[in-house]
Amino acid sequence: MSAKKVLIIEDDHALSKTLKNVLSLSGYDAEIANSGAEGIQKAYEYGPDLILCDINMSPIDGYQVYNILNDSSVTNKIPFIYISGKSDLEEIRLGMELGVDDYIVKPFSNEELLKSIKVRMAKYEKLMNAGKSDYRALVELSPNGIFLFDGDTIYEINEAFSKMIGISADDIKRLTIRDFINKDSYAAIQSKIFKCTNGLIKNFDEVIEITTPNRTADKFKLYVTTSQKYKGFTFLIGLLAPVDGMKTLDQPEYERLVSILSEEKVAVSGELAVKLQRAFDFPAARSGNVKTQGAEKLFSKREQEVLTLSCKGLPIKIIADELSISDRTVEKHRASLMEKTGSKNIVEVIIYALKNDLVNI
Repeated sequence: MSAKKVLIIEDDHALSKTLKNVLSLSGYDAEIANSGAEGIQKAYEYGPDLILCDINMSPIDGYQVYNILNDSSVTNKIPFIYISGKSDLEEIRLGMELGVDDYIVKPFSNEELLKSIKVRMAKYEKLMNAGKSDYRALVELSPNGIFLFDGDTIYEINEAFSKMIGISADDIKRLTIRDFINKDSYAAIQSKIFKCTNGLIKNFDEVIEITTPNRTADKFKLYVTTSQKYKGFTFLIGLLAPVDGMKTLDQPEYERLVSILSEEKVAVSGELAVKLQRAFDFPAARSGNVKTQGAEKLFSKREQEVLTLSCKGLPIKIIADELSISDRTVEKHRASLMEKTGSKNIVEVIIYALKNDLVNI
């Protein structure tokens, strides 16, 4: 098993070397960046499992480093720990409000540093692993072709993809996307794949033509979204649907929901996966005879505002700031939304609202 990688962003050369030695002796693969600008560059090139960053650097300080990396889907999932000589509570509060995972005040012991790194990495891995089985359940339930790739090489496909393309899981391991996507179609998506891989865009969709040895050319709608960066590779998730069966997929609410789930890193339960399929893959389930009340009749004005911002993927604190109310008040409105829609969590509320046209984003 390869060593976990830690990026040290610290302009104090002596301290950065000391930190690297401590981490190396503890089994980590450590890399040093002696400025904020260099740290941002190495975060993309090195693909660390965790970042240690000093705050007081110039001209780019630790706060700016975090904000820049947090804006990119390639780097915003990496656990981030501030190290600083400042012990002022206001500085600590500011750092934590930005969303960093921890804040260590100099001077600190090696044991304290290693413990914080271990805890943050373990928490991150637990969150990632928790969603894997539920993600697989959603993938296998989907009647649409789903595949995991890094821009060219395909690593995993579901059964629907295999049947749709006419290629087995074993055969796909010997092929790349270029081998079955029509040349003109690939030219149309090549730059978009590059932008997704490099964090310039989060997702895209395109009608493509596919030809394989086992079938004639057919048109499909391809949806692609970024998954996560791992060991220097950015994995992408592709969803393939026949053009003839695009009616339920080619809808704004579906695309918004996919984007929200991706950005919020929601772990989808087996039960919720079934609801997603019923809501978006089967026209009968969407076009029942029961008429839903308008949002203005079902929700209060404030609940509508909270719902709209929640559909945009905003966390509770940001919603509270936008509406000039407390975090607790936002939580109460979300609880009311769940009660009125019979939902167990806010994701189910969003699905309900989008499906029934109760929100306009």
